[in-house]
Amino acid sequence: MREPPRISEEDLRACLQDQYDLSPVTLTFLPLGHDYDAGIYRVESEQGTAYALKATTRSLYEPRCLVPRYLNNQGIASVVAPIPNRRGALWAQLSDWTVIVYPWISGESNLTGMTDEQWKQVGNIFQQIHQVMLPPGGFASLRKETFDPTEYVRWVRAFKTQQAHAQDGGASQRALRSSWVAHQSTIHTVVTSLEKLAVVLQSRPLPYVICHADLHARNLIRNRAGQVFVVDWDEVMLAPKERDFIFVRPPHAEAFFQGYGQEEIDWVTLTYFLWERVVQDLIECTHNVCFRDDWGEESRAEAVQLLDVILAEDSGHIDAAYKAAAHLPRDLTFHRKNS
Repeated sequence: MREPPRISEEDLRACLQDQYDLSPVTLTFLPLGHDYDAGIYRVESEQGTAYALKATTRSLYEPRCLVPRYLNNQGIASVVAPIPNRRGALWAQLSDWTVIVYPWISGESNLTGMTDEQWKQVGNIFQQIHQVMLPPGGFASLRKETFDPTEYVRWVRAFKTQQAHAQDGGASQRALRSSWVAHQSTIHTVVTSLEKLAVVLQSRPLPYVICHADLHARNLIRNRAGQVFVVDWDEVMLAPKERDFIFVRPPHAEAFFQGYGQEEIDWVTLTYFLWERVVQDLIECTHNVCFRDDWGEESRAEAVQLLDVILAEDSGHIDAAYKAAAHLPRDLTFHRKNS
């Protein structure tokens, strides 16, 4: 979120005092990330200790707090976990907001700047994470991959039928619809590929592990000593290990897998996850532009620009999906239009 959330500093200070016995001297909003439903703050206590506070209006998904705390307790110190409040809970409720407090890790988390040695370190961290067994009874609400794209497909087809050729709305909505029309061949490939791979994967017995499910450089903090810490467990789930490989690409892939160990990759699974990420981003951008009343025109226009980047044939996940699909049998592969 780039602008402060609609929550008063006075209320946040009261929450920290009442729920965490923290008396903040400073409470500074940080315009970080692309989550428009959350805000990040740096908190400094009277004792000089720094914390990170996250306030979000997203529905409470308890594993986002429980799983990193569990992994940290298992000895994986690189997993940044929430700090319990005075009642032992890993979050606090403040009206419609969920407040989560973490230790402050001073460092960088931008998309560039990770060294090969740090990517090797990340690979080793995730090897450890993927080897951790769930506690007895597991986590009741922890999502599990089903390889069922039904809702994605229904959403995309409904929008195409009902909205893609409409003429009403603001400039950004019209621009988004134009983008859908311009990229309709790519969107068809994404959806059809996802459906075809899902049929194969639903019939396979696959090993499931704890997955961060959004592993990329912005969710990795590098401190001055070169240590790497994993943050933002909002999407955590049980899935095949390939769920955590969708951002592991050249030039850092080799270093990552040196740290992880050269385990065999299931290319069908990885390709599915790459196509899934495209359709997830497509739906999110479209929803934000066309179906959110709390967004201004500037934010909507940025989402349209992002959608054009996502759907470009040579960009990000689409390019990675085609490259992963090159490892598949011919009957599971869609080729690029210019190939």
